[in-house]
Amino acid sequence: MSKSIDINYTWDRETFLEASKATYDFELRHSPKRFFGWFFIAMTQFGVVGALKKDAYALLIIATVLVIYWYGLRWPLRRFMINKTFDSLEHKNHNYIIRADDKGLDIDGVMLSWSTLTEVVSMPNGFLLFYSGSFLYIPKNAFNSVDAKDSFSHLAKEKVQNYRKES
Repeated sequence: MSKSIDINYTWDRETFLEASKATYDFELRHSPKRFFGWFFIAMTQFGVVGALKKDAYALLIIATVLVIYWYGLRWPLRRFMINKTFDSLEHKNHNYIIRADDKGLDIDGVMLSWSTLTEVVSMPNGFLLFYSGSFLYIPKNAFNSVDAKDSFSHLAKEKVQNYRKES
C-alpha cells in the first residue's frame, strides 16, 4: 500500500476557466468537430473564387464570417459564457481537499474509487479524470510538490486502464 497523496485547491474563476478550456481542447482534439475549421477554409476559398468569377459576394461574406468565428471568436464567446456559468455556481471558491491512495480519491469525505474512473488524461496544466459521464479536473498546482504530482500520475496510470498523456 502506497502512502496517500494530498491535493488541495480552490475552485475559483481561474481554475474553472482552466478546467473548461482543458476539457474543451481535449474533446475537440478527439472529435470530428475539428474538421469544421478545414471546412470553413474551403468555404472561404470557394467564396473568393465565386466572388471573382461570378460576382457571388454573399458566399464570400458568409464564409469570411464563419472563419472569423471559428478562429477568432469561438474561444472569447465560450470564455464569456463560462464566466457567467461560474457566477451561478453553488460551490464557487470552494477549497477542495483530496486524498488519493490505492483505494481511490477521497474528495471532501466522498470516496471515488479508481474503478469508477473510465479515463485519466495528464495535460500540461492538470489532470482530467472522467467518470460516469462527468469529469474532475485537478490542476497541477494543487500538488504540494513535484514528487506528489508524479506519484499521483504513477498511481493513476497503475489504477486506471485508460491513462493517456497529452501535450
